Amino acid sequence: MAKVGLALLVPMAVVSIVLALMTERAADCVMYGNQCSSVPGPVIFASFLASAGFGVFAVGCPRERLPFPSARSWAVKLQGSAQVMMAMLLLTSP
Repeated sequence: MAKVGLALLVPMAVVSIVLALMTERAADCVMYGNQCSSVPGPVIFASFLASAGFGVFAVGCPRERLPFPSARSWAVKLQGSAQVMMAMLLLTSP
C-alpha cells in the first residue's frame, strides 16, 4: 500500500494543482489578486514531504529494525493522511 501511495504522490499533486487552477477563483486570484488563499506554501510542501517520508519509511525499513510491530501500518496511515491533506490544501489554494 505504501508503494502505491508513493507512486501516486506526484500525479496527485499535479492533478490537484491543475484542478485548482481551472476554477474561477484561481483566475481571479492570478489576474487581480482577489480571493487568494491564505494557506502558506510551506505548509503544502511540508505535507508533501511528510507523505514522501512516511512512504519511504514504510517501504524501506525492514521489520527487524522497526521500533514496534505496528510501526509500518502507522507509517502507511500517516502517509495517506498527509497525502490527502496535501491534495485538499492544493485544491483550496489557487
